[in-house]
Amino acid sequence: MVLLSKIFGFFLMLGLVSGCASDRLGGGTPVPAPSTAGTLMGQVVSLAHGSPVSGATVKTEVGTTTTAGDGKFSVPAPPGDRTIVRVEANGFAETFSVARVISRQATNIGVKLVPIGATTTVSVTEGDTVSVPYSPARVTIPTNGLVPQAGGTPAGTVTVSVAPINPAIDPNLMPGGFEGISTGGGAAKLIESFGVMFVDIRDSAGARYTLAGGKTSMIRIPLGTQSANPPATVSLWFLDETVGLWKEEGTATLQGTAPDQYYEGTVTHFGYWNADITPEQILVTGCVKDANGLPVTNTLVRTEGIDYTGVATDLTADDGTFQVAMRRNSRAKLGLSEFDQQTFKFVLISNVVKVGPSGTDIHRANCLVKLPRPLAITTMAPPGGNVGATYNQTLSADGGVPGYVWSLNPASNPLPAELALTETGIISGTPTVAGTTTIIVNVADSAGATATTEFTLTIYAPGVQPLAITTAALPAGTVGTGYNATLTATGGTGAKSWSVSAGSLPIGVSLNAASGVISGTPTRAGAFFGTIRVQDSGTPHQSDEISFGTTINPAAVSGGSLGMLTVTGAPTNVGRTFVADGSVTTTKFAGFTGGGIHWNETRGAGVHVTTVTVSLDPAGQVSTVGFLFIDSKGSGGWGCGPAAGDCHGVTVNQIAGSATFTNVVLKGANSNSSGHTGPITLNGTLTFTPF
Repeated sequence: MVLLSKIFGFFLMLGLVSGCASDRLGGGTPVPAPSTAGTLMGQVVSLAHGSPVSGATVKTEVGTTTTAGDGKFSVPAPPGDRTIVRVEANGFAETFSVARVISRQATNIGVKLVPIGATTTVSVTEGDTVSVPYSPARVTIPTNGLVPQAGGTPAGTVTVSVAPINPAIDPNLMPGGFEGISTGGGAAKLIESFGVMFVDIRDSAGARYTLAGGKTSMIRIPLGTQSANPPATVSLWFLDETVGLWKEEGTATLQGTAPDQYYEGTVTHFGYWNADITPEQILVTGCVKDANGLPVTNTLVRTEGIDYTGVATDLTADDGTFQVAMRRNSRAKLGLSEFDQQTFKFVLISNVVKVGPSGTDIHRANCLVKLPRPLAITTMAPPGGNVGATYNQTLSADGGVPGYVWSLNPASNPLPAELALTETGIISGTPTVAGTTTIIVNVADSAGATATTEFTLTIYAPGVQPLAITTAALPAGTVGTGYNATLTATGGTGAKSWSVSAGSLPIGVSLNAASGVISGTPTRAGAFFGTIRVQDSGTPHQSDEISFGTTINPAAVSGGSLGMLTVTGAPTNVGRTFVADGSVTTTKFAGFTGGGIHWNETRGAGVHVTTVTVSLDPAGQVSTVGFLFIDSKGSGGWGCGPAAGDCHGVTVNQIAGSATFTNVVLKGANSNSSGHTGPITLNGTLTFTPF
């Protein structure tokens, strides 16, 4: 059923409630997603007072966004069980969450950000000790001990931010969850935390810093645990931001006196550090059923330590069984969790039982019972009908305890003449009178819960068709190429009026309200979603709405002059200019905002080939710049980026289609026949098709 490798103990305030991210585009036809990516939707709040955090940056490998005023966001994400989600906001510790994302579906998540405990300006040459007020949290900065993570010359001063985190208060605060890889590698293991601390160091330009080679720092992580006997020595673990897993590196000892105890140890780099052990574990097996005794599948089962700080989870199998870990000879709470889309929090949806202590695996004979969701009617609106034509529509409900009984509410208007509602939720008959009626229907479940909703039901004259949009899908388009698509609808009376009631069409494209023609010339690539509405001119008005989605692809770059760079400091045999010409290629990778832009220049076979590469991070910021020369006498390379130093002076405007180089210094990366490895400087502008 499940081994440790299947224990999803890594979810940090993540919801596993998934729903289809695509809707119909007329006639019930699904709208194809622009890629295999899924969608993460949720809210970012502050741990301090639970208020929404606006302007927070939310990044995945394929997209980035900022939270709205209410802290909510939606961002594309690559599918997988361990999709990394990075959330950052001013005044808070950066969070690295791990989500389970399903291709072309939406996953709801909630993120709590921990406020920074202390922020201090530190001289790089002098170093300092940064302490958090009213806390034993502390970090020492050695003299001349800091360097930019991406390489380059350190600034004179940096800002050091420290945030202690106590997962014993709320295990959902644990960045990356409770899984780690021990020294030497191997499979991820369950870990138990005794406190976490975040150390973030940046210069005025926002570049992140870490310890220089050979330098170390002493950190103090405040003790945070539910264990009555924390160990005298634990391992130190750092969060590997690329995979969202903790990795063991170093040790720390317990010092101080309660309530100000802390683990102190030495580290060689900065970021998230965790005082942990890998406890002996046992597995708890059992089953989950609903109120009617039927197996519950794909539901999150969770153990949460009572006398230790740790969480492990598993998803129930098709037969409702599960197998989830906990610490050996300890006590834990066992129950079902579900993500509440209204409160953006995990909520318990079953009875909760205490398990342990036990030195061996535990098997529970009694199944957990999933509590029913609130009963709700899910039918949005029944379709219209025609006089003299047979009508048949089944209403639907969800939640409660299945075994639904339907009825017309005593306060409701009667159904249209000759129509009736059965206890099974079917409205049927052959209507005899045209008109629009508002009805109120009730549904009751087998446990006695009830739900009520109001519908408007229209019966049309013979031969009058209900208005319905029939366009199945919008075509894809290309930047710089004329776009044209005509929306169609059947039924209704008189002239029709079209509008976009939600979302937006591609930039540069508009909808003609009278004709339903979508036309224009797209100016930006990407995926565009929204809702299209049509209304007729009859009495009463009829209307229909459908969701749409379309993709605008970047245009291929054609030949011609595409700008020029002047090159200072290069050898004579390389030349002093770079002129982009017809051989130029432009490429965009990894989604809408990530990727790279490439230019190529050739000066005779085997004589001179030049390539410029500008890589963008998911936020559209320049991350690396490369410049390579190949000529008949040898080769030489220059560049800047994580391996060769910081990149400064390159401005990329995706909308305008330009990359401007202003005194961009590239360092020599390879030797050539002339022995020249010194830096070169670039100035000028290259152009490309906007995307």
